[in-house]
Amino acid sequence: MGIPSISIMLHELIKLLYHAHCTDVTVVRIGTSGGIGLKPGTVVVTKQSVDSVFQPRFEQIILGKPVVRSTELDAELAEELFQCGKDLAEFETVIGNTMCTLDFYEGQARLDGAFCSYTEEDKQSYLSEAYAAGVRNIEMESSVFAAMCKLSNLQAAVVCVTLVDRLKGDQLTSSHDILNSYQQRPQVLVGHYIKKKLNAYKKF
Repeated sequence: MGIPSISIMLHELIKLLYHAHCTDVTVVRIGTSGGIGLKPGTVVVTKQSVDSVFQPRFEQIILGKPVVRSTELDAELAEELFQCGKDLAEFETVIGNTMCTLDFYEGQARLDGAFCSYTEEDKQSYLSEAYAAGVRNIEMESSVFAAMCKLSNLQAAVVCVTLVDRLKGDQLTSSHDILNSYQQRPQVLVGHYIKKKLNAYKKF
């Protein structure tokens, strides 16, 4: 969970792909997120991953110096996944920017952590700024995922379901069964995409 863990996993995965001589690889991150201005259960296909000041970049310290990498994702793949959501017509699917943060509480403007140096009004102002910048959901992995996939020339996408509208609160209010059904939605959408691709290949 979070940037450090997914970074380690991606290093290992990219090495495996290299040694296995894999080509034309598509990688999709699926998961959960907090939404901004979206009803819970909405699936967000990420247009670009942005940092906490809404810039499409991932900064990492390497050898004591900051290295900034692009978090641009494949626009064509994002559009294909969005179209799959339309094809299914089982739940709302949108394309938007995803804000990737370094922590779950203060970094995401939550009021329910151990520490909080800001008010509800401050929180609402910040999240409204994020929404105006095109951000539709918040999670903790997309920036390094996008940066490492781009650096490796891997076609990549991020598909996350929203479990809560952060403009309306920080705590989950849906039942366990409802949350479980929400978590299946990214898998359903990506599964539909894979089936479409396999059917397309069969025609050749």
